[in-house]
Amino acid sequence: MYHISILATHQDEDDFGERLGDIADVAYCPVTNEEEMAERLEDCDVLVCRDEPVTESLLDQLDELKLIVVLRSRVDHVDLQAAARRGVKVLCNPVYCVDDIADHTCAMMLALLRQIPEYQNDIRNNSRWEYGAVGWPLHRVGSNLIGLIGYGRTGRAVAARMQAFGCKIQAYDPFVDEKIMMEERVRPVDFDKLLRTSDVVSLHIPLNETTRYIFREEQFEEMKEGAIFVNCSRGGLADEAALYHAVDDGHIRSAALDVLSMEHPSPMMLKMMTRPEFLLTPSVASHSVEGEQALFHEAERQIRLFLAGHEEELSFVPYL
Repeated sequence: MYHISILATHQDEDDFGERLGDIADVAYCPVTNEEEMAERLEDCDVLVCRDEPVTESLLDQLDELKLIVVLRSRVDHVDLQAAARRGVKVLCNPVYCVDDIADHTCAMMLALLRQIPEYQNDIRNNSRWEYGAVGWPLHRVGSNLIGLIGYGRTGRAVAARMQAFGCKIQAYDPFVDEKIMMEERVRPVDFDKLLRTSDVVSLHIPLNETTRYIFREEQFEEMKEGAIFVNCSRGGLADEAALYHAVDDGHIRSAALDVLSMEHPSPMMLKMMTRPEFLLTPSVASHSVEGEQALFHEAERQIRLFLAGHEEELSFVPYL
């Protein structure tokens, strides 16, 4: 009988472990210190985790481990090189929450383009029912040019949704063939042109040493006057203090953020909360009941195929 260990602070509500009971002994392992975890995971063949660190020192203590299944799209918390040295395969779900993040991004864009937060604030605080109370002119959604920084799965999903509203889309992504963009009616542009010409700038890139604080004061100043800034990707891509000043100065019309460099109760977030030009949500873009269900179903499928010896049907994370 195989042994599957699931790193979790509490047992999931999807009966994931119970469903796998016909092919393996399944145990939920609380996330404690590494020494205790190694002892609990000693006999596991398959390790299931979300964002818990899987380090070289932990892997060195798991002689029976054959597979790591990550319940998310990123694997930056797993030491892939250490896994490779031990012959441990790694699987993730690259399409997890793509639709959810795309939906949330577009919802925030639409809210800002139609000035919903500002008018709601004016009604609530000024008891005023008046078109024109918000200073910026109100344009049709379809008249706006959307600029996407990054054109991976989520960027493409956002483009398709906003095209349905009649918006023109342009994107900057040096890792995507321009022909692919043009086939999908997206204009490839360089970074500077995207900033200068887009009515909405939305981020869809990973956070790494190259992209950390890719948006600072200089980039916000370069953006088109009256543009909108949206980040539902990763905190740390934008300097929120510089963004706040760009909005406060009137150069950037409004901003929507689902992620921050430093979350509650950071002083910058508290300042943003007082301004109707900022639409904030607490890292909810990636969440939905359906997304979680699909995540567990895919993980179950992956584990069953692996343990049945059908590795050719699986797309393992490449070792770096």
